[in-house]
Formats: sequence, structure tokens, C-alpha cells
Amino acid sequence: MTTALTCFKYRSSAAALRCLAEGSLYFAKPSELNDTLEATYEHATPEDFARVMTQTYSEIRQQRGGQALSFDRRGLAEIAEAHAWECQRLQAFTDQIGIFSAAQRPDHQAMWAYYAGNASGVCFELEWSHEIADRHQLWATDVQYQQTPRIHNRADDWRTIFFELAAEHPAASLEELHRLSQTDLLTKKWGILTASRAASVKHTDWAHEKEVRLLAPKSGALPILSDVLKRIHYVRRDRDHWPDIVQLLATRYPSVELVHWQFAHGKISAIPAPMEIRLIPV
Repeated sequence: MTTALTCFKYRSSAAALRCLAEGSLYFAKPSELNDTLEATYEHATPEDFARVMTQTYSEIRQQRGGQALSFDRRGLAEIAEAHAWECQRLQAFTDQIGIFSAAQRPDHQAMWAYYAGNASGVCFELEWSHEIADRHQLWATDVQYQQTPRIHNRADDWRTIFFELAAEHPAASLEELHRLSQTDLLTKKWGILTASRAASVKHTDWAHEKEVRLLAPKSGALPILSDVLKRIHYVRRDRDHWPDIVQLLATRYPSVELVHWQFAHGKISAIPAPMEIRLIPV
């Protein structure tokens, strides 16, 4: 992350109350989400993987005054063997990755209907700092939407990283760049980039959600709500859960603000009205 990320999580009142009581946010496995094709993809063939690798090396080499590069059969066989092994690792990782799905804004009327009990729930406004992200090994990504088959080529992500590395070291030879690309930091960056892309492609039927994701190495609940919760937005008060929600906010989250939204007819607009919680002795 280059800046702190602010995102919004729509929840039913019952789910919001549970999160507030536990002080946690849940990162779900792909199989637990409502898209049956979540994190589903096919791996590129070894030939396609090698083609992108060869093309990338050749372009960098030619930019530095050298000749185009090609691999012999032995080199291609070694690439294919390593590719198959890494694809298995990537598949295992994305099967158990933790996904926290969120929205880009708090006034999305469809999100209120889908995920917040038809606007009787709440919307958490969450701010993720560098420190929180680093501490829990979280990384953020926007979901990409496409209608074409999901063929995941890890070499595309490596190509992005390698060109960035070449731009940072304009005087380095191809051999020097290759050595630099083998460092733990660069290989980890490649792994994060390719895993986040593999786990964040959805069909265009979902495009209206404009989803933002935070990904964790493993699924499960993280006790971080008090560190990231900034505001709670609501439209209607759920009679069954609202008093308990307000009580928890007052006692455990005293710095969190309440924002009431009023949606108007005829156009998509809203008027946020910040509210303050005060405990009154009785």
C-alpha cells in the first residue's frame, strides 16, 4: 500500500453487533463467499509462461543494446518443470487465502439492499494504516471484472515487476537485473502480486459493486476492529439490535462517529448527518 486505505463494509445489524462485540473482522475463504466462481481460474501453459518470460528478457536486452534472446529446449524444459511446481503452490495458497470484501463508498444503494438488511443494517467505515497492514501481512487490491475465461499467467506479474526493476536500474545489464530479481524481497513481491490478481478476478455481472479487497495469508477472524473503525453509517435503525450497537459504541468505541444517511427520490443523492453518542446517567 502506498497510502492508508479507506473502505466500507456493509453489514446486517446482527452481523455488525457480533463484529463489535468480538472486536474482529472476518477474512473469508474463497469457498465461503457468494460467488460460485470465486478465485477460480486455469493456469497458463508452460509455453505461454515461457513466451512472456522470453519476450520480457528480450525487450530489456534490446533496450540495453543487445540482441533478442531465446531459450533452448533444455532451458524451456526447466522453465516448464518449475512452472508446474509454482502453479501447484499458487493454487494451494489461493484456496486458503483470506478475503475481506468491501466497497469504495458508503452511499451505494444497491450495497445497502444486498448486504445491510435492505438498509436496516449499518456500514462500517474502515481506515487501514501501513502499520496495521504490515503487522497482519495484509495487502489491498481492486477487483477486476471480465467476461473472458480466467487464464492466469504468473509471468504477466513477473513482467510487471521486472520492468519496474529495470526502470530503477537503467544502467544494469540483463544479467545484473536477473540477479537482482532473485532476491527474497522481489520474489515475495511477485508472489503477492500474482496471488492477489488470481484471487480478485470476477465476472462482469458483479462489476456494479466496484469491490475493494484486503487479502490475508490465511482466512479467519482478526481482532483489529478497534484499530480500523472510524465511523458507522446507517439509514434505518433496527429496533432489535440498534440499542445494543449504540451501547457497544459508547463503551468500547468512544471515538467512532455515527453518520445518518437520508436518500432522496428522483436522483441518487444523500445527506450525511454526523451524530455524537453520549451516555446519560439514570
